[in-house]
Parts: sequence; structure tokens; C-alpha cells
Amino acid sequence: MKKVVSNINNLTSLWKTASAPYQGYYKGTSFESAYIENAQWPNRIWTSPSPSLKQVEEIKQEMNTDYKQFTFSYFTLSNQENHIENESKLTLKSIQYGMSLPLENKFKTQKDIDFKRVENKEEADIWSNAFFKAFGYEINTATILKTKETIPYYLVYFEQELVGTVILYTTNTVAGLHSLGIIPEKRKQGFATEIMRHTLNKAIDNNLSLATLQASEMAKEMYLKLGFSLDFLMKNYGTVNPS
Repeated sequence: MKKVVSNINNLTSLWKTASAPYQGYYKGTSFESAYIENAQWPNRIWTSPSPSLKQVEEIKQEMNTDYKQFTFSYFTLSNQENHIENESKLTLKSIQYGMSLPLENKFKTQKDIDFKRVENKEEADIWSNAFFKAFGYEINTATILKTKETIPYYLVYFEQELVGTVILYTTNTVAGLHSLGIIPEKRKQGFATEIMRHTLNKAIDNNLSLATLQASEMAKEMYLKLGFSLDFLMKNYGTVNPS
């Protein structure tokens, strides 16, 4: 359970940090949320794992406000009741797998990968564009520039050519790996695994003890092969569009 808490805390801390310059973080008795106006990310609403029916009802009300568009990230553990499985007012957008890996021995790498932390508007534009190519939604330049001192956004290069993006976000001794994306023209060349190995080695060099991430179905097998274990599910819900 400790790994689950560390993983979720790292992720939600990232959302809070991203929304902080916009005064977009809210903490209530039933839920927390992080929101940036006119942006696609983070714009999340969440609770502790497996919320009650009352919490779900309050989240639905908040999500139905006209002026904000949230994704409800529902953290669910095995053998715990899912109070929104048959909820008609919410639609499942995606499922991610909360995974973790104790950081012990360094990984062997095969390519010389270069990491460039975003420091200015030009680099923020490149990062935002590469992220959009990789994931199909936007983390905008303005958000990157406002948060680059507290969130390490990395551009990843191989032989001076841009390959993709990654964020290595630290909470306590936890290395949260986020936004690992490969631009389309660089896919199927082993870069995702190689970037992960380099990033994990960077975390070990920084004396961090646990790596955490939230994997898509497509990427899950890659992380399992690297030694990650599955800790929980994160089901992402949106509201049902009125007909």
C-alpha cells in the first residue's frame, strides 16, 4: 500500500504544481482538483482510492459545471468496490496502470541519449509540439514556462535529432516518470525503452529509491519487462455529452 500512496502522491503533486501558478488547485472534503483555464492539462479531479457514493455524486456535480472541463481520475485497488462502474452520467475515456520499481541497480544502455531541460520559450514550444505529436493532446507553452522551475521538462535527442519528451518529477525519494512520448517518425526504434533506462539511471544518481509511473495498455508490457510491478488502476472518466 505504501507504494500505491507514493505513486498517487507523486502524480497528484505534479497536477497541483502545474496548476499552482494559476491558483487552480482546490481541496475540499470530498475531492481535490487541479485546473488551468483554456488548457487541456492537467484539468483533473480526484479522490483517495475507491471513493464513496457520496464523493462520486459530488464529483459528478462539479464535472457538470459549464465553465470547467475535468477528467475524473478514479484510483481503484483490487478487491475494492467500484461505485461508478454502472454510472450513466460518466464515460470511461482511458485506463492507465499505476506501476512502480524499487531503484537499486543501474540499467545497461545501448544508445547515447541526450537530455535537454527546457529553459526558454523556444525550447518550451519544441517540447509542447513534440508532446502533442506523441500523445495527441496539448501541454501548452505558457504552462511549461510558468512551471519549468518546479517541473523538469526534458527534450530527448539522439544524434542531435529530437526523439521525444519526458518529465522526471521528484517527491521525497520518489522518481515520478511522466510524459514519456516518442514522436511518430522515431517510433519502433527502441527509443522508449532506452529513454526509460537512462531516466531510471538518472534517478538512481539522484539517490531516489522508487520509480513510479502510469502506463497505457500499449506501454504496460515494456515496463513489466524492465521490472516494474502493477500496483493499481487509474480509470479516467469524462462526462457524457448531452444528445
